[in-house]
Amino acid sequence: MVEVGLIVALALAIAASIMILRRNTERGGSPGEYTNLPDVELDLKLQEEVRNLAHHGHTEEAIKHLRKQARLTPHEATVVVQTLMVGKTFPDPSTPQQSTESGPNAVVDDDLLNRLHLLVAQDPHKRNAAIQLLRDRTGMNAKDARRFVNAL
Repeated sequence: MVEVGLIVALALAIAASIMILRRNTERGGSPGEYTNLPDVELDLKLQEEVRNLAHHGHTEEAIKHLRKQARLTPHEATVVVQTLMVGKTFPDPSTPQQSTESGPNAVVDDDLLNRLHLLVAQDPHKRNAAIQLLRDRTGMNAKDARRFVNAL
């Protein structure tokens, strides 16, 4: 009798495993299609509002607020909020496009310096986000960017 119970339990476990594997493969999709950053322009005030909401633990509210204000899909709003939380910014439609330098010769302007200070002051764990932001904006290598952020 015990053997029959073990066989039934084993059969159920195998069936459940097969169902889980099949469901995961049906969801499919390439990982890259979910991580594309939307090409949006957001008012700087809206970016700060959303960033503050998310940093204070109100991520869902930040996503809803952003969706309402910027007319984004749920996925786009989620990606934008996550991007804002790590310190990146989106272009502001109200400011004229300046030559946005990137590369080894890019300059650390006052805006970038202020954002770096904010990231480092918020949480010591935000240093990596500050380093990444600095690398993205200036093209610095990791070693130089880390040295710069540590000197702040």
